[in-house]
This record gives sequence, structure tokens and C-alpha cells, in this order.
Amino acid sequence: MEVPKGVEHLGSGGHYWRLQKALYGLKQAGRQWKKKLHDALSNLGLVCSFADDCLYIKKEEGKIILLVLVYVDDMAVSGPNGHYIVSFKELLGNDFEITDLGELRFMLDILITRDRHNWLIYLNQSAYISQILTRFGLQDATPVSTPLLVKHNLSTTQSPQSEAEKQAYRNYAGNIHYLSLVGSLLFATQTRPDIQFAVNLVAQFGSNPGIAHLEAAKCILCYLKGTIDLNLVLGRRTKGGFDLVGWTDSNWAQDPDNRRSTSGFAFDVGGGVISWSSKKQPTVATSSVEAEYIASANATKEAIWLRTLLKELDSPQTKATIIHADNQGSIALAHNPVSHSRAKHIDI
Repeated sequence: MEVPKGVEHLGSGGHYWRLQKALYGLKQAGRQWKKKLHDALSNLGLVCSFADDCLYIKKEEGKIILLVLVYVDDMAVSGPNGHYIVSFKELLGNDFEITDLGELRFMLDILITRDRHNWLIYLNQSAYISQILTRFGLQDATPVSTPLLVKHNLSTTQSPQSEAEKQAYRNYAGNIHYLSLVGSLLFATQTRPDIQFAVNLVAQFGSNPGIAHLEAAKCILCYLKGTIDLNLVLGRRTKGGFDLVGWTDSNWAQDPDNRRSTSGFAFDVGGGVISWSSKKQPTVATSSVEAEYIASANATKEAIWLRTLLKELDSPQTKATIIHADNQGSIALAHNPVSHSRAKHIDI
């Protein structure tokens, strides 16, 4: 920053400029914008969600009349009555310059399609996938049926060590930047839980990728090309209410470098998957029971948070959330945490 013309320069020592307003690009700008937006929404009667800081809820006579989801300066507004939505937009327009794009159809590179007759919502990133295929020169690649090879064996031993190996990788990669490719794949996992494990795996080699790692990342792109029209479907597709159901699993000691396991879970409400994860465990599990038990614990934490969120959305879970696991040992340990030679070191 420079002193404006016409203002007497007071010297460089002991004098500072105080900003009256936050400037775009400074590290405080994001917080100041969130604070200003929060105050404006609060003045309109909306309350920030306890479970999600980007969700604002307005109730009248104990019932939700407005939901506002915020992503920086983009908003998605929902409610049971269009009158409340129109009124909210008019009142918000008194505080900010806003652009009303009408019914939500496209947000954050996600195409949103509504099937009002069947009460379903389809989320699709085909346009974004086509864009990254062209960006990385794979628009004409042959599609594959799986995100990874069936017997993949990626490890740090495949990373280049000598200068000749590094040069061979640079020649093979060309203009493709590995971290940029992985970041693009991570963005696609917003609606594609089927590639979550594969993307999590290739992301682990970002510091020193080799040819095998780049080939695996390209394989994920080829898989996306062959499944570009797949949609994430949300809505009531099962009989009954909106009960939260989870699944969890782990692959015991499958990392060849440090023998750590990977935990994974998925949760659905009404038949639509709403939350999923694939993450390497922080410790080495000495048995498959321990690996599955850690995975189940991670899924349980997610279930507690989702139950809190659903309660705020007037869909409280009246029954215990069922989490499916496929290891009898971990299920027995969860029901009856007895002291055993394989589990006596687990304190919680």
C-alpha cells in the first residue's frame, strides 16, 4: 500500500495507517465479510446453525420458514413458502447489492436438477469433469470401469530418487502439474463418493510423485469420463421417514510404506448419500479388529454431528443410528469392551 497523493507523509517510524474498512485480499477480509453478513442475517431474524456455521435458519411458531446456505458471497435459499423467500431477497437487497439468479440450477460447478413429481434432487458435475478432462489433455482417452487398478500397489518406493528419474517423470508429465490434477479430482468428490478412496490414495504422494502415481491419477480421470453422467440422488427413495443409516469399513495395514489402515464411511438419509469419507488412520492397527474399531469410532463421530444437524432441520432422530460394519470382532468389542490380548491396549 502507498500513501495517497496529497496526504502529507508522516515518516516511516512510529506512524501507522488505520483502515476504516476491510480491503479485499487482506487476511482479515474473509472474517470481516463473514461478520458483516452474519450481522445482516441476524437482523433479519435468522439464527446461525450450531452444527454448520454456514447454515442460517429462521423459524416461525416453531417451524422452519427459511433456510439460507452461504458459501463466501454465494447463497442458496430454501423454504416451504415462496413468499418468505421473496421477502428475504428484498430485505437482503437493502443491505447488499445482490443478483437474483432465480431457481437454483447451478452452483459451485454442480448442476442441480429437481424431480418435483418424485421429490428427488439430482446433483451432477459432468460439465466440470469435461472441463478438467480437456485441461489435462484426456478428452479423447479411453474410459475405464474402475477408479484404480484392481491390484494397485502404490507406494513411495515408486517416487523418483535420482535426478535421471526426476527428469523421466518431468518428460512423462509434460504440462500436467500433479497437485493441480489431484486438487481437481478432490473437487469432483463433492458429488462422487465412488472416487473418494482413490483420490485420497493419490493425494498422499503430492510431495514427490512418480510416473506410477500420475498414471493412477489419470486412471481416475478416465473412470470419470466413462461415468460422467452419473448423478448423486437426494430425496426420499425408501419407505418410512428420514432415518440416518451409516456404513463403515477399513483396509487393514494396506499401506506398504507404514502399514497404516484406511477408514471409510458413508451415511444416507431416505436413501440418498449425504456424507462420506476415506481417510488414513493416525496409528498402526495391530489387528483387523482394531482397524475396524477405529473406523467405526470415526463413523460414530460423524453420526453424532449429522444427528445434531438433522435435529436443527426439524428431522430429529428418535431412534439410535444404525452403523453397519462387517467385522464380527469389532462389533463384539463395541457391545462388550472386555479385556483381551488383542484389545487390552485400547483404552476408549
